[in-house]
Amino acid sequence: MQNESAGLSVTRDSDTAVPRDSLSDRIYERLRIGLMTGVYEPGERLNIRQLAQGFETSPTPVREAMMQLAREGALELRTGHLLRVPNMSLERYLEVRDVRLPLERLAAERAAELVTESELLEIQYQARRCVDAEKREAWKEAIAANQEFHFAIYKASGSSVLVRVLENLWLLTGPFINHLYPAYSSYRSAKPHDRVVQALRARDPAEAGEAVVHDIMQGSSAMVERWQQSSPALATPAPSKRRA
Repeated sequence: MQNESAGLSVTRDSDTAVPRDSLSDRIYERLRIGLMTGVYEPGERLNIRQLAQGFETSPTPVREAMMQLAREGALELRTGHLLRVPNMSLERYLEVRDVRLPLERLAAERAAELVTESELLEIQYQARRCVDAEKREAWKEAIAANQEFHFAIYKASGSSVLVRVLENLWLLTGPFINHLYPAYSSYRSAKPHDRVVQALRARDPAEAGEAVVHDIMQGSSAMVERWQQSSPALATPAPSKRRA
């Protein structure tokens, strides 16, 4: 898969008005978004110099940003200082999903109580954008719209801590979801997202939380089924210590 970092523009490194740590932070945030929205494939090696060219900067701030992502587990540091997107096992994906569910339910419940009209309009816009992108089979746009739909909800919760934790969890699964996404896309009917929007507009926290969980589980179940069909050896994940 060809990296799409060339489209992720930031201020040039030569601009002395921008401190290096600020530039590194900007690149770090853009790479986070790229990982959450599936710009990069599982197992893909990320070349620092190529990314630096795409960001129109020197390799140093890109390296700093990537090392921070490696410390967070979003990238994997291999022998010889090679950085790549980690592969994810089915067991690992299910573990991350199970951690996400109660947190995303909580965020949606809080959003139902606090969401403003302008935030609702943004949430509705991203829901429509996701459906439209899927109809056009513009998979990367659909993934990006789906991510923005969910995080527009979570930001409406008023909890920056909750949003950051959820970002970290999405960061781990983004490349994997992108890898399987076209095979299990499920938003063409718009029903999962519409249910969430209706619950938010009705100011119904319990229904908003349930609708978000239903949306996640619908997509997750289809994805896991597809994964098992393409990789029969993964059909029954090995029991973790937690499950044991």
